Amino acid sequence: MQLVLIILNFVLVSPISSEFATHKFYVSTTEVKYKKENNTLQITSQFFIDDLEQLLQKSEGSLRLDPDSNIKLIDSLLERELKKSLKFSINNELKNYTYLGREYKNDILLCYLELQLQETPEILYVKNTFFFDIFDEQQNIIHFKSEKIRKSFLLHSEKNTATIKLNN
Repeated sequence: MQLVLIILNFVLVSPISSEFATHKFYVSTTEVKYKKENNTLQITSQFFIDDLEQLLQKSEGSLRLDPDSNIKLIDSLLERELKKSLKFSINNELKNYTYLGREYKNDILLCYLELQLQETPEILYVKNTFFFDIFDEQQNIIHFKSEKIRKSFLLHSEKNTATIKLNN
């Protein structure tokens, strides 16, 4: 009887567990912190290394991350992709941010950015289209934090912009 249960368990559970093992989630996370004391947005974006490798290899075929095959080239390509896909605007004006650097943590790459503001915006728009051109199921999460506000947004190909009201 125990042998029958083991076989039945194997037959029923194996296809399910192997299906979950091959399923991949396509998600990135970007945390945006508004620091009123120095009027900046401190931005940290997190990407799975293998997804990012796949994206960057579209323009540079033999590229490897962690360990890096070419540090300067990777920084240049990464900054280009960030500027193309992650955009911040205030009053319908696109704002430029500074790429500060990156680091690896396990299978994640963290990118650090900073946007210097002239004054506290009433409304901030964050557009994130990272990976939308290579993964149909891609979702990008935006976490916004300030002294008074904590909000999260789930962006996807049909809704790629978050609207954040800072002065309620």
